[in-house]
Amino acid sequence: MASYLILGAGKFGRLALRRLLAQDPEARIHLVDQRAEALTGLRDLGGAVKATRAEAGEFLETHLDHNDPWDWIVPMVPRHLAYAWLRSKALKAPEWEPVPVPSELETLTDLAIRGPEGELYLSRARHLCPDDCSEPEVCPVDGTTREPPLYRQLAEFPFSGGEMVVVASLPLAPGVGGYAPVCLRQILKRAGRLPDLVLVATACRCHGVVHGLRRREMKKR
Repeated sequence: MASYLILGAGKFGRLALRRLLAQDPEARIHLVDQRAEALTGLRDLGGAVKATRAEAGEFLETHLDHNDPWDWIVPMVPRHLAYAWLRSKALKAPEWEPVPVPSELETLTDLAIRGPEGELYLSRARHLCPDDCSEPEVCPVDGTTREPPLYRQLAEFPFSGGEMVVVASLPLAPGVGGYAPVCLRQILKRAGRLPDLVLVATACRCHGVVHGLRRREMKKR
């Protein structure tokens, strides 16, 4: 029996809930969403499901500590939650500011899209992936290899100007990925030793997002 924190109760959050319960009916699941209507009807799904109405990033910021009751965090919102959590802790403004991710990382995948802060959204697929993909070593759609995993490529990328920190999202059920809370806390412990330029990435085998942060030169009073 495992415990899961699912952040986001939309289409994919509900899908994650159903699939996790299907493979482990005894699982303990905490579902968080800021929309009250998204949290209705949970009793019909069975299992030990707890619902909380809150914004996902704010909930993670205030509830993730050394005594958290979850084995896995399952992010299901359109936001880079690991990055947002680190920004709310050690890598916060005004000491740290967003910067564009170096263009060299665009070569890692077939598809690379820039976001508004210069972040990179990376994907090895130009097709629509099946929502129940189990992340095999060979893509079930186009037959191409998916080795090594993107999270490993990012961790091993020769980024000489700073440091890359990577949160690896692992398959927990068909089409459902997540990471252990300790992964975030380990990065937080390193925060004081990080260089002035940091890339924060979350990635699974085929898809990922990377944000850049730079330490500002604070004027002494």
